[in-house]
Amino acid sequence: MFSLSSKFSRLALSSELRQSPISSLLNGNQGCELLASVVLPTVTQVNFKHNTIGDLRKGYKFKRERPIGPDKHKPPNLVPDTRLSKIYNYRYKVDYPLDGLYTTKKLPMQKLGGRDSTTGRKVIEGVGGGSKRKFRWLDNHRLPADWPRDGSVLEERVLGIFYDPNRDTKLALTGYDDKLRWQIATDKLESGDLIKTYTDIPKIPVRPKVGDSHPLGALPVGTSICQVEAWPGEGAYFMVNAQEEAKILRKIEDRVVIKCWDRLEFAIPETAQCVVGKNSIHPLRAMAIGSPNRMRWLGMRPRSGLWQRKDGRRGRKNHPPRPMIYTSPNEEYMKDVGLNNAKPVKGESVILTIASEGLRGRIRPNKRLIPAEGW
Repeated sequence: MFSLSSKFSRLALSSELRQSPISSLLNGNQGCELLASVVLPTVTQVNFKHNTIGDLRKGYKFKRERPIGPDKHKPPNLVPDTRLSKIYNYRYKVDYPLDGLYTTKKLPMQKLGGRDSTTGRKVIEGVGGGSKRKFRWLDNHRLPADWPRDGSVLEERVLGIFYDPNRDTKLALTGYDDKLRWQIATDKLESGDLIKTYTDIPKIPVRPKVGDSHPLGALPVGTSICQVEAWPGEGAYFMVNAQEEAKILRKIEDRVVIKCWDRLEFAIPETAQCVVGKNSIHPLRAMAIGSPNRMRWLGMRPRSGLWQRKDGRRGRKNHPPRPMIYTSPNEEYMKDVGLNNAKPVKGESVILTIASEGLRGRIRPNKRLIPAEGW
């Protein structure tokens, strides 16, 4: 049992030890004149508990800021802009070669299960599981970038028609010179066929052959086409899924109007490449799924079973025909598109991505119009 006087003496001693060593030297008339001239900072409400250095810092405030990386992304039906639908992929991530060179080898891929590859947050439902797959690097440029556009014809031999587990269409392995590449096969393409790619636009429309590629301006009105470029040289953009085809409606000056999905009309430059015919579909993808086990094999998770009342969001509606859409280069088309988690900001803006001291529980900062000069 300690006495009350000894307890008070120990408290007084501990308070003396907590004082600054410089102040102890000055109070005891020890040290030199240099120490005497030092102005001591005034510290108020000093807490000597464990890991509480925050109250010893001047002008410091604890901040709650959002974690590093984008906010929670929205599913494709709720994104601020529909142009972002082809940019983000929440199903898998492909490990491309480090050198960036094209290859026909099967590449490894990581399944995301409906999550964002950066933050790991769940974005879309109904994705998960499935069989192990490999990725086939598809070449969407029917006319290679290094091929001259002086009217010369590119001839390729179809080495085989193969199944691709990552899409419904069949793939064709084609080759010319010493190069091989994967392409989307049309419905009537067979192994051993010779497909040609033309670059000139004659005055009289040509007689198209299924599987060949022509500029839009070289084909007659009413031709069924697929794998259409939105802008010359940027690769196939329209009609790249299974059993899709478009039809040439009319020609306006240097543009060709095509109708896609029986409802939308696009005016595309006549020099854009396309493929004559209709995209193929593999028999395994054309048949009905038939069982929940096969759905899991395909990477589709079961539904929740929650009954939802039918509203007017889905179903047949009578709308007037939409106006014709003039295509533009991809860089101009994606200008001011914003992000998947934020609407675009009108005018010049800077998105701040500098990591600050608070990394956990950070809230979403507001976008501000900040001049880019001097930033």
